[in-house]
Amino acid sequence: MGIYTSRVVNEIGVQGTPSHYLKDLEVLVALLKKDFPSLDLSIFTSKVFPEAKKAISEKKKESKLRMGVEDLKKHISSLNVTEQVTKDVVAWLGCNKVFTFIAAVQPGLEAKHFGQTQDGNWRVASVPPGSRLSVYDTLVDVLEGGKNHPVKGLSAKDLTALMQKKGADRLPQLRVYRKTASKRQMYEALRLPPPSIKMTLWDMDLCLLKVHTGGHTNLKLQPLSKEVTEAYCYLMDIMIEKKLTTGVVTFSDKKVAKAIESQYGGEDLVRPLIFHALRRHWMQLDRTLQLQDAINKARSFVENDLYVKGAYPEWRNRNDEEFKKKPMPNSKEWHMAQVAKEFEAKTKQKVKPEEMILFDDGERNIREAERQGVVGVWVNEETGFTVQDWEEAMNEAWTAYLKKSQK
Repeated sequence: MGIYTSRVVNEIGVQGTPSHYLKDLEVLVALLKKDFPSLDLSIFTSKVFPEAKKAISEKKKESKLRMGVEDLKKHISSLNVTEQVTKDVVAWLGCNKVFTFIAAVQPGLEAKHFGQTQDGNWRVASVPPGSRLSVYDTLVDVLEGGKNHPVKGLSAKDLTALMQKKGADRLPQLRVYRKTASKRQMYEALRLPPPSIKMTLWDMDLCLLKVHTGGHTNLKLQPLSKEVTEAYCYLMDIMIEKKLTTGVVTFSDKKVAKAIESQYGGEDLVRPLIFHALRRHWMQLDRTLQLQDAINKARSFVENDLYVKGAYPEWRNRNDEEFKKKPMPNSKEWHMAQVAKEFEAKTKQKVKPEEMILFDDGERNIREAERQGVVGVWVNEETGFTVQDWEEAMNEAWTAYLKKSQK
Protein backbone atom coordinates (compact mmCIF):
# COMPACT_ATOMS: atom_id res chain seq x y z
CA MET A 1 0.00 0.00 0.00
CA GLY A 2 1.15 3.51 -0.62
CA ILE A 3 2.28 5.76 2.21
CA TYR A 4 -0.09 8.69 2.81
CA THR A 5 2.07 11.75 3.35
CA SER A 6 1.68 15.50 3.02
CA ARG A 7 1.77 14.82 -0.72
CA VAL A 8 -1.29 12.73 0.13
CA VAL A 9 -0.60 9.50 -1.73
CA ASN A 10 1.99 7.78 -3.86
CA GLU A 11 -0.20 4.95 -5.02
CA ILE A 12 -2.84 2.76 -3.50
CA GLY A 13 -2.46 -0.89 -4.37
CA VAL A 14 1.24 -0.91 -5.16
CA GLN A 15 1.20 -4.70 -5.09
CA GLY A 16 -0.26 -4.37 -8.54
CA THR A 17 -3.44 -6.46 -8.66
CA PRO A 18 -7.03 -5.16 -8.61
CA SER A 19 -7.87 -7.32 -5.60
CA HIS A 20 -4.96 -5.87 -3.61
CA TYR A 21 -5.99 -2.37 -4.63
CA LEU A 22 -9.56 -2.98 -3.52
CA LYS A 23 -8.42 -4.31 -0.16
CA ASP A 24 -6.23 -1.24 0.32
CA LEU A 25 -9.11 1.11 -0.43
CA GLU A 26 -11.46 -0.83 1.85
CA VAL A 27 -9.01 -0.44 4.73
CA LEU A 28 -8.64 3.29 4.08
CA VAL A 29 -12.42 3.80 4.08
CA ALA A 30 -12.79 1.68 7.23
CA LEU A 31 -10.20 3.85 8.99
CA LEU A 32 -12.01 6.99 7.88
CA LYS A 33 -15.34 5.66 9.17
CA LYS A 34 -13.74 4.83 12.51
CA ASP A 35 -12.22 8.28 12.96
CA PHE A 36 -15.21 10.17 11.52
CA PRO A 37 -18.44 8.32 12.50
CA SER A 38 -20.64 11.13 11.14
CA LEU A 39 -19.17 10.82 7.67
CA ASP A 40 -21.46 9.04 5.20
CA LEU A 41 -19.28 6.82 3.04
CA SER A 42 -22.06 4.43 2.05
CA ILE A 43 -21.39 5.08 -1.63
CA PHE A 44 -18.33 2.86 -1.28
CA THR A 45 -20.15 -0.10 0.24
CA SER A 46 -23.23 0.34 -1.96
CA LYS A 47 -21.60 1.15 -5.28
CA VAL A 48 -17.82 1.43 -5.56
CA PHE A 49 -16.86 -1.84 -3.85
CA PRO A 50 -19.57 -4.06 -5.43
CA GLU A 51 -18.78 -2.72 -8.91
CA ALA A 52 -15.08 -3.28 -8.30
CA LYS A 53 -15.60 -6.85 -7.10
CA LYS A 54 -17.74 -7.56 -10.15
CA ALA A 55 -15.09 -6.13 -12.46
CA ILE A 56 -12.42 -8.22 -10.75
CA SER A 57 -14.46 -11.41 -11.01
CA GLU A 58 -15.07 -10.72 -14.70
CA LYS A 59 -11.36 -9.88 -15.15
CA LYS A 60 -12.12 -6.45 -16.55
CA LYS A 61 -9.68 -3.59 -16.50
CA GLU A 62 -9.66 -1.79 -13.18
CA SER A 63 -9.38 1.75 -14.57
CA LYS A 64 -12.62 2.86 -12.88
CA LEU A 65 -11.34 1.45 -9.62
CA ARG A 66 -8.32 3.72 -9.54
CA MET A 67 -9.75 6.20 -7.09
CA GLY A 68 -6.87 8.04 -5.52
CA VAL A 69 -7.01 10.08 -2.35
CA GLU A 70 -7.45 13.32 -4.32
CA ASP A 71 -10.68 11.86 -5.75
CA LEU A 72 -11.68 10.80 -2.26
CA LYS A 73 -11.12 14.35 -1.00
CA LYS A 74 -13.31 15.76 -3.79
CA HIS A 75 -16.03 13.26 -2.96
CA ILE A 76 -15.93 14.13 0.75
CA SER A 77 -16.07 17.84 -0.07
CA SER A 78 -19.32 17.24 -1.95
CA LEU A 79 -20.99 15.42 0.96
CA ASN A 80 -23.56 17.10 3.16
CA VAL A 81 -21.26 17.62 6.13
CA THR A 82 -20.03 20.70 7.93
CA GLU A 83 -17.12 22.64 6.53
CA GLN A 84 -15.10 21.81 9.65
CA VAL A 85 -15.61 18.05 9.17
CA THR A 86 -14.48 18.39 5.57
CA LYS A 87 -11.36 20.26 6.68
CA ASP A 88 -10.66 17.68 9.38
CA VAL A 89 -10.96 14.77 6.94
CA VAL A 90 -8.80 16.45 4.31
CA ALA A 91 -6.20 17.15 7.01
CA TRP A 92 -6.45 13.52 8.13
CA LEU A 93 -5.78 12.33 4.60
CA GLY A 94 -2.85 14.70 4.35
CA CYS A 95 -1.03 13.92 7.59
CA ASN A 96 -1.81 10.32 8.45
CA LYS A 97 0.45 7.58 7.25
CA VAL A 98 -0.97 4.24 6.28
CA PHE A 99 1.22 1.48 4.92
CA THR A 100 1.40 -2.27 4.76
CA PHE A 101 4.13 -4.71 5.69
CA ILE A 102 4.66 -8.42 6.12
CA ALA A 103 5.68 -9.68 9.55
CA ALA A 104 6.65 -13.20 10.56
CA VAL A 105 4.42 -14.83 13.16
CA GLN A 106 6.31 -15.33 16.39
CA PRO A 107 5.94 -18.50 18.47
CA GLY A 108 3.32 -17.78 21.10
CA LEU A 109 1.52 -15.07 19.14
CA GLU A 110 -2.19 -15.60 19.78
CA ALA A 111 -5.54 -13.86 19.47
CA LYS A 112 -5.06 -12.54 23.02
CA HIS A 113 -2.52 -10.10 21.58
CA PHE A 114 -5.28 -8.60 19.41
CA GLY A 115 -8.63 -6.98 20.04
CA GLN A 116 -11.61 -7.46 17.74
CA THR A 117 -13.47 -4.33 16.69
CA GLN A 118 -17.23 -4.13 16.14
CA ASP A 119 -16.79 -4.58 12.40
CA GLY A 120 -14.81 -7.80 12.93
CA ASN A 121 -11.30 -6.50 12.31
CA TRP A 122 -8.43 -7.58 14.55
CA ARG A 123 -6.24 -4.78 15.93
CA VAL A 124 -3.06 -5.21 17.93
CA ALA A 125 -3.82 -4.78 21.64
CA SER A 126 -0.55 -5.86 23.23
CA VAL A 127 2.87 -6.39 21.69
CA PRO A 128 4.97 -9.48 22.56
CA PRO A 129 8.68 -8.73 23.21
CA GLY A 130 10.61 -8.36 19.98
CA SER A 131 7.53 -8.31 17.76
CA ARG A 132 7.48 -5.96 14.82
CA LEU A 133 3.82 -5.30 15.56
CA SER A 134 2.62 -2.12 17.27
CA VAL A 135 -0.62 -0.81 18.73
CA TYR A 136 -1.11 1.17 15.50
CA ASP A 137 -1.59 -2.03 13.49
CA THR A 138 -4.59 -3.85 12.05
CA LEU A 139 -4.25 -7.48 10.97
CA VAL A 140 -5.54 -8.14 7.45
CA ASP A 141 -4.35 -11.55 6.23
CA VAL A 142 -2.49 -14.58 7.44
CA LEU A 143 -0.22 -15.82 4.64
CA GLU A 144 0.08 -19.58 4.88
CA GLY A 145 0.56 -22.36 2.38
CA GLY A 146 0.85 -19.92 -0.51
CA LYS A 147 -2.59 -18.47 0.23
CA ASN A 148 -3.98 -15.29 1.77
CA HIS A 149 -6.39 -16.06 4.60
CA PRO A 150 -8.48 -12.96 5.49
CA VAL A 151 -8.99 -12.68 9.24
CA LYS A 152 -11.91 -10.26 9.43
CA GLY A 153 -14.73 -11.92 11.34
CA LEU A 154 -12.69 -14.92 12.49
CA SER A 155 -13.17 -16.17 16.04
CA ALA A 156 -10.29 -15.87 18.50
CA LYS A 157 -9.85 -19.64 18.44
CA ASP A 158 -9.69 -19.81 14.63
CA LEU A 159 -7.31 -16.84 14.45
CA THR A 160 -4.89 -18.43 16.92
CA ALA A 161 -5.05 -21.77 15.09
CA LEU A 162 -4.35 -20.08 11.75
CA MET A 163 -1.39 -18.08 13.08
CA GLN A 164 0.16 -21.12 14.76
CA LYS A 165 -0.35 -23.44 11.79
CA LYS A 166 3.13 -24.65 10.93
CA GLY A 167 4.13 -25.73 7.46
CA ALA A 168 7.54 -26.51 5.95
CA ASP A 169 9.16 -25.89 9.36
CA ARG A 170 8.00 -22.29 9.52
CA LEU A 171 5.10 -20.35 10.94
CA PRO A 172 2.84 -18.26 8.66
CA GLN A 173 3.30 -14.57 7.99
CA LEU A 174 0.97 -11.66 8.70
CA ARG A 175 -0.05 -8.87 6.37
CA VAL A 176 -0.53 -5.80 8.52
CA TYR A 177 -1.75 -2.24 7.99
CA ARG A 178 -0.29 0.47 10.18
CA LYS A 179 -1.83 3.90 10.62
CA THR A 180 0.03 6.60 12.50
CA ALA A 181 -0.87 10.24 13.02
CA SER A 182 2.59 11.65 12.29
CA LYS A 183 6.02 10.72 11.04
CA ARG A 184 7.34 10.84 14.62
CA GLN A 185 4.69 8.30 15.63
CA MET A 186 5.65 6.14 12.67
CA TYR A 187 9.21 5.95 13.99
CA GLU A 188 7.99 5.44 17.56
CA ALA A 189 6.21 2.29 16.35
CA LEU A 190 9.54 0.71 15.39
CA ARG A 191 11.24 -1.71 17.74
CA LEU A 192 14.11 -0.56 19.89
CA PRO A 193 17.12 -2.80 20.65
CA PRO A 194 16.62 -5.67 23.12
CA PRO A 195 18.09 -5.49 26.66
CA SER A 196 21.12 -7.44 25.44
CA ILE A 197 22.30 -4.48 23.31
CA LYS A 198 24.26 -1.84 25.22
CA MET A 199 25.47 0.34 22.36
CA THR A 200 24.33 1.20 18.81
CA LEU A 201 26.96 2.64 16.46
CA TRP A 202 26.91 4.28 13.04
CA ASP A 203 29.55 5.04 10.43
CA MET A 204 29.50 8.63 9.11
CA ASP A 205 30.02 8.98 5.34
CA LEU A 206 27.30 7.37 3.18
CA CYS A 207 25.69 6.01 6.32
CA LEU A 208 24.27 8.51 8.84
CA LEU A 209 25.37 11.12 6.27
CA LYS A 210 24.01 10.68 2.73
CA VAL A 211 27.10 12.19 1.07
CA HIS A 212 30.81 11.36 1.02
CA THR A 213 33.08 13.94 2.65
CA GLY A 214 36.24 11.87 2.33
CA GLY A 215 36.58 12.18 6.10
CA HIS A 216 37.45 15.89 6.08
CA THR A 217 35.92 19.08 4.76
CA ASN A 218 36.17 22.86 4.60
CA LEU A 219 32.43 23.21 3.93
CA LYS A 220 30.16 25.02 6.36
CA LEU A 221 28.79 22.34 8.68
CA GLN A 222 25.29 23.70 9.21
CA PRO A 223 24.27 23.27 5.53
CA LEU A 224 26.16 19.95 5.36
CA SER A 225 24.18 18.66 8.34
CA LYS A 226 21.04 18.69 6.16
CA GLU A 227 22.52 15.57 4.53
CA VAL A 228 22.11 13.57 7.76
CA THR A 229 19.42 10.99 6.98
CA GLU A 230 15.86 11.35 8.20
CA ALA A 231 15.88 7.88 9.77
CA TYR A 232 18.98 8.72 11.81
CA CYS A 233 17.47 11.97 13.15
CA TYR A 234 14.15 10.42 14.14
CA LEU A 235 15.68 7.33 15.73
CA MET A 236 18.33 9.32 17.56
CA ASP A 237 15.59 11.55 18.96
CA ILE A 238 13.75 8.48 20.29
CA MET A 239 16.89 6.77 21.59
CA ILE A 240 17.97 9.93 23.42
CA GLU A 241 14.52 10.10 25.01
CA LYS A 242 14.81 6.44 26.08
CA LYS A 243 18.38 7.01 27.35
CA LEU A 244 19.88 4.38 25.00
CA THR A 245 23.60 4.56 24.25
CA THR A 246 24.70 5.55 20.75
CA GLY A 247 27.90 6.49 18.99
CA VAL A 248 29.78 7.05 15.74
CA VAL A 249 32.83 5.09 14.57
CA THR A 250 34.42 6.50 11.44
CA PHE A 251 37.61 6.60 9.38
CA SER A 252 37.28 10.39 9.41
CA ASP A 253 40.34 11.57 11.33
CA LYS A 254 41.11 15.01 12.77
CA LYS A 255 44.85 14.25 12.59
CA VAL A 256 44.55 13.68 8.86
CA ALA A 257 42.46 16.84 8.49
CA LYS A 258 45.13 18.83 10.32
CA ALA A 259 47.93 17.31 8.22
CA ILE A 260 46.28 18.35 4.96
CA GLU A 261 45.11 21.69 6.37
CA SER A 262 41.43 20.83 6.20
CA GLN A 263 39.21 22.55 8.74
CA TYR A 264 37.07 19.66 9.95
CA GLY A 265 37.74 15.94 10.48
CA GLY A 266 37.10 13.20 13.00
CA GLU A 267 35.29 14.26 16.17
CA ASP A 268 35.58 17.91 15.10
CA LEU A 269 33.41 17.01 12.11
CA VAL A 270 31.06 14.38 13.59
CA ARG A 271 29.89 16.19 16.73
CA PRO A 272 28.98 19.52 15.03
CA LEU A 273 27.19 17.69 12.20
CA ILE A 274 24.99 15.78 14.62
CA PHE A 275 24.52 18.87 16.78
CA HIS A 276 23.15 20.89 13.85
CA ALA A 277 21.04 17.99 12.53
CA LEU A 278 19.37 17.32 15.89
CA ARG A 279 18.89 20.99 16.77
CA ARG A 280 17.13 21.54 13.44
CA HIS A 281 15.12 18.31 13.77
CA TRP A 282 13.80 19.20 17.23
CA MET A 283 12.79 22.71 16.15
CA GLN A 284 10.94 21.33 13.13
CA LEU A 285 9.08 18.82 15.30
CA ASP A 286 8.14 21.36 17.96
CA ARG A 287 7.48 24.87 16.66
CA THR A 288 7.13 26.13 20.25
CA LEU A 289 10.68 25.06 21.14
CA GLN A 290 12.94 28.04 21.69
CA LEU A 291 16.17 28.18 19.69
CA GLN A 292 18.36 28.37 22.79
CA ASP A 293 16.60 25.37 24.35
CA ALA A 294 17.18 23.33 21.18
CA ILE A 295 20.83 24.41 21.12
CA ASN A 296 21.33 23.48 24.78
CA LYS A 297 19.67 20.09 24.34
CA ALA A 298 21.68 19.18 21.22
CA ARG A 299 24.95 20.47 22.67
CA SER A 300 24.47 18.53 25.92
CA PHE A 301 23.92 15.31 23.99
CA VAL A 302 26.84 15.55 21.56
CA GLU A 303 29.27 16.70 24.26
CA ASN A 304 28.26 14.36 27.09
CA ASP A 305 26.41 11.33 25.75
CA LEU A 306 27.53 10.66 22.17
CA TYR A 307 30.48 8.26 21.87
CA VAL A 308 32.70 9.15 18.89
CA LYS A 309 35.92 7.59 17.66
CA GLY A 310 37.47 8.74 14.39
CA ALA A 311 40.75 7.36 13.01
CA TYR A 312 42.04 6.47 9.54
CA PRO A 313 43.99 3.18 9.85
CA GLU A 314 46.30 3.63 6.85
CA TRP A 315 47.44 7.09 7.98
CA ARG A 316 47.73 6.16 11.67
CA ASN A 317 49.79 3.03 10.92
CA ARG A 318 52.19 5.09 8.83
CA ASN A 319 52.48 8.18 11.05
CA ASP A 320 51.52 7.28 14.63
CA GLU A 321 54.15 5.68 16.88
CA GLU A 322 51.31 4.04 18.82
CA PHE A 323 50.55 1.75 15.87
CA LYS A 324 54.07 0.96 14.62
CA LYS A 325 54.32 -2.29 16.64
CA LYS A 326 50.66 -3.28 16.49
CA PRO A 327 48.96 -1.74 13.43
CA MET A 328 45.36 -0.59 13.60
CA PRO A 329 43.13 -3.08 11.72
CA ASN A 330 41.68 -1.79 8.46
CA SER A 331 38.19 -2.17 9.90
CA LYS A 332 36.17 -0.75 12.81
CA GLU A 333 37.52 -3.28 15.35
CA TRP A 334 39.83 -0.76 17.07
CA HIS A 335 37.22 2.02 16.95
CA MET A 336 34.57 -0.13 18.65
CA ALA A 337 37.05 -1.26 21.29
CA GLN A 338 37.83 2.38 22.09
CA VAL A 339 34.20 3.44 22.55
CA ALA A 340 33.66 0.30 24.64
CA LYS A 341 36.53 1.40 26.92
CA GLU A 342 35.06 4.88 27.22
CA PHE A 343 31.65 3.41 28.03
CA GLU A 344 33.17 1.17 30.71
CA ALA A 345 35.08 4.08 32.25
CA LYS A 346 31.90 6.14 32.40
CA THR A 347 29.38 3.48 33.49
CA LYS A 348 31.55 0.75 35.10
CA GLN A 349 29.93 -1.72 32.67
CA LYS A 350 31.84 -3.81 30.16
CA VAL A 351 30.58 -4.07 26.59
CA LYS A 352 31.06 -7.29 24.66
CA PRO A 353 31.00 -7.32 20.83
CA GLU A 354 27.67 -9.19 20.84
CA GLU A 355 26.21 -6.29 22.85
CA MET A 356 26.82 -3.85 19.99
CA ILE A 357 25.06 -2.96 16.74
CA LEU A 358 27.02 -1.42 13.85
CA PHE A 359 25.60 0.26 10.73
CA ASP A 360 28.25 0.80 8.04
CA ASP A 361 28.45 1.11 4.26
CA GLY A 362 31.80 -0.73 4.24
CA GLU A 363 31.37 -4.44 3.57
CA ARG A 364 34.74 -5.29 5.14
CA ASN A 365 33.83 -3.35 8.28
CA ILE A 366 30.57 -5.27 8.63
CA ARG A 367 32.20 -8.61 7.84
CA GLU A 368 34.91 -8.12 10.48
CA ALA A 369 32.41 -6.83 13.04
CA GLU A 370 30.15 -9.84 12.52
CA ARG A 371 33.16 -12.13 12.91
CA GLN A 372 33.55 -10.74 16.43
CA GLY A 373 29.86 -11.22 17.23
CA VAL A 374 28.62 -7.67 16.58
CA VAL A 375 25.17 -7.28 15.02
CA GLY A 376 26.33 -5.74 11.74
CA VAL A 377 24.13 -4.25 9.02
CA TRP A 378 25.51 -3.15 5.67
CA VAL A 379 24.03 0.20 4.57
CA ASN A 380 23.52 0.94 0.88
CA GLU A 381 25.73 3.92 0.05
CA GLU A 382 23.17 5.14 -2.49
CA THR A 383 20.53 5.73 0.19
CA GLY A 384 22.39 6.10 3.46
CA PHE A 385 20.86 4.75 6.66
CA THR A 386 17.15 3.87 6.34
CA VAL A 387 14.30 2.30 8.30
CA GLN A 388 14.95 -0.95 6.43
CA ASP A 389 18.49 -1.07 7.84
CA TRP A 390 17.07 -0.52 11.31
CA GLU A 391 14.50 -3.30 10.91
CA GLU A 392 17.20 -5.69 9.72
CA ALA A 393 19.28 -4.98 12.83
CA MET A 394 16.26 -5.34 15.13
CA ASN A 395 15.34 -8.67 13.53
CA GLU A 396 18.81 -10.05 14.13
CA ALA A 397 19.24 -8.62 17.63
CA TRP A 398 15.81 -9.68 18.90
CA THR A 399 16.04 -13.16 17.35
CA ALA A 400 19.34 -13.76 19.14
CA TYR A 401 18.03 -12.32 22.41
CA LEU A 402 14.80 -14.37 22.44
CA LYS A 403 16.62 -17.54 21.43
CA LYS A 404 19.09 -17.12 24.29
CA SER A 405 16.39 -16.23 26.84
CA GLN A 406 14.39 -19.36 25.98
CA LYS A 407 17.29 -21.69 26.83
